Amino acid sequence: MKSQIQLLPFLCCCFLTIYGTTVYARSAVKQKKPKMERVNYGRPFEPLTRPAFIALPPGAVEPEGWLRDWCIAARDGYTGHMDEYDDDFKRAWAADYKMTGENLLWYKGAWPYEGGGYWFDGLVRLGYALHDEGLIQQAKRRLYAVADHVNPNGISFLWWLNKNNPEDQKAVASALEGWPLWACGLLGRSMTGYYEGSGDKHILKALETAYSSDPDGLRKITGNMSNPWPAFDTYTWTGNKGIADALNAMFDKNRPGLKPNLNRYRTAPSLKPGTTVANQHMVEFLEGTTPWAVAYLWTGDSSYLKAAMGWHDLLERVAMQPTGVPVADEWYGLTGAFRGTETCDVAGYVWSQSELLAVSGEGRVADRLERAFFNAGPATVSRDFKTHVYFQSPNRFVDKSPNFPHGPMAEGGSYQAKHLPLCCTAALNRIVPYYVTNMWMATYNNGLAATCYGPCKVTALAGDSVPVEITCKTDYPFNETIEMSVKPEKEAVFPLFFHIPGWCANPELNINGSVIKIRRNAKGFTCVNRRWKAGDTVRLHFPMTVSVKTGHDNSLYGPFDGAHKPTLITIPEKNSTQGAPYASVSYGPLLFALPIPDTKDANTPDSTTKWNYALDAQGKLLGADIRVERQAMPDKWDWPLSSPLKLQVKAKVCDWNPTSDKPLPATSVANEGQSESITLIPFGCTKFRVSMFPVTERVLELSESEKH
Repeated sequence: MKSQIQLLPFLCCCFLTIYGTTVYARSAVKQKKPKMERVNYGRPFEPLTRPAFIALPPGAVEPEGWLRDWCIAARDGYTGHMDEYDDDFKRAWAADYKMTGENLLWYKGAWPYEGGGYWFDGLVRLGYALHDEGLIQQAKRRLYAVADHVNPNGISFLWWLNKNNPEDQKAVASALEGWPLWACGLLGRSMTGYYEGSGDKHILKALETAYSSDPDGLRKITGNMSNPWPAFDTYTWTGNKGIADALNAMFDKNRPGLKPNLNRYRTAPSLKPGTTVANQHMVEFLEGTTPWAVAYLWTGDSSYLKAAMGWHDLLERVAMQPTGVPVADEWYGLTGAFRGTETCDVAGYVWSQSELLAVSGEGRVADRLERAFFNAGPATVSRDFKTHVYFQSPNRFVDKSPNFPHGPMAEGGSYQAKHLPLCCTAALNRIVPYYVTNMWMATYNNGLAATCYGPCKVTALAGDSVPVEITCKTDYPFNETIEMSVKPEKEAVFPLFFHIPGWCANPELNINGSVIKIRRNAKGFTCVNRRWKAGDTVRLHFPMTVSVKTGHDNSLYGPFDGAHKPTLITIPEKNSTQGAPYASVSYGPLLFALPIPDTKDANTPDSTTKWNYALDAQGKLLGADIRVERQAMPDKWDWPLSSPLKLQVKAKVCDWNPTSDKPLPATSVANEGQSESITLIPFGCTKFRVSMFPVTERVLELSESEKH
């Protein structure tokens, strides 16, 4: 068993900047270093601009409680057994699977390079999170199949191609404008995760060779940026000048060649109502916006980070579903009850928020990460982690409905062992381990930060390289309290940072039974800097309140022809009333839904369940009449219909017959008639449900009153 303290050979560096610092430097290798100070998880060749937090190596955070149950389901389901689901996963980056010429097109044979990158990324991180030697060795075998062959004359990780052969270069460029290089970036992430967890120099050498051999290599895929982040990580470990040259070329504002869709993400968008933008395929959006945060770290130009954050703020404004992920079926669009989110994009969104959280240190990004993970995450897969959907939607009444614009369309809403194309089958493996790995991070003043919550144990270095174990005992988000035990190997002074959720109005903090006043900083964290000793305890209490959010479904619902082309999206006016009114109900970070029980499997609903309700309200405040019910957590967690947390909500039966183009009633429901109580459970515990409800006139009146 590996030691749970992940010590890699980069334990000293300087500590300096955080989000907002502007240090312009054309080349990181020429920047003058400040006086060196020991930083536990620093890297020897970091540029001067620092992220707010340092991601801990995979394996430093280990899941416990309900979260461990879900990780084990992932291991025993898809993640540990992908070779059994389709032969393409056996081919993924196999040493004897070498596509050339037109076969470098994903649909002519090269798809396993994408699928392997997604799968290996999750496999590596889940293996280290569980300290599961079987998963780790499986990942090692698959990655070594590439690392054994990477050479300076290859094209990135496509080691069998020759960069000096014009025909090979042409074939790569002609394959959807460099698509094979995008797939290389997914493999690069897998390799950086493996190196962080293992310290394996063979993997590091492969990364260094792949990213240093061509100064224009990062620019050769002109539409997105999957490679700059693993290239940047590799530079910080090696200081390789060839990688520095490639990063300089990538982020050179004066060099032409990048596609307009990518160049526009260099600057933050206007969020002014009425602003119109052309949307994009969500995978390309996430890969084209998020890595500009790397440009900030590399150049010191804070406008790059503001750009990355700004485009994600735009998603929040125009496309965010109540589940915490954007409409992405497969292009982003306006919020809608029958609009879908591709499983690839649930995984991509969790990845993007974890990366932006580390760089920016913004608590609101941690809030987004939690909401996406706790709601959209479990909706992607069945309870046994052996079937999945291609698309999920806020409301689902029957199998193979609603219809979606792209991919497998209506079939994509069905839980199946695999969907074609296989991208979602591969990408879903990233969702759980990316959250677990990023629940704790390190800081440049040798502290640790609790960025997201759930039952876990973190084993890391703090203070003057003192090993520390912190166990988080909690059922969060199904309850409100997190009990931590702090166990340093010896007494040590270091800071602990705690993310205070943005939805929590009255958080409480106790150290060893004593109340500590919370001073929430501008980024949503509070800090306790003290001398810690074994036996110290931390108690966080985040009182949850019911939140009823109203809005209008103004999305487009076909007819769909499956064409991939941008459409114009307009930022709506504040409090716009255009579209069908709806309400969603949340409690803390959890979205709640009216369950339509699944019976023999996740595609068979109970046809006797009544679901045609409009949300009603009694009293003077929305949500004040909603009653919370709790019971003990089950012995084994599998997102059960018999949830330990329920809400009793007032609702009225209404005349509601959803159709593919009219998923909600066009207007509010009259107040006449008697309300009844219905039971809502967490969205993630449902397979069929209503989470975007029609509303009564009374709900709209209260909503308008509260807004003013």
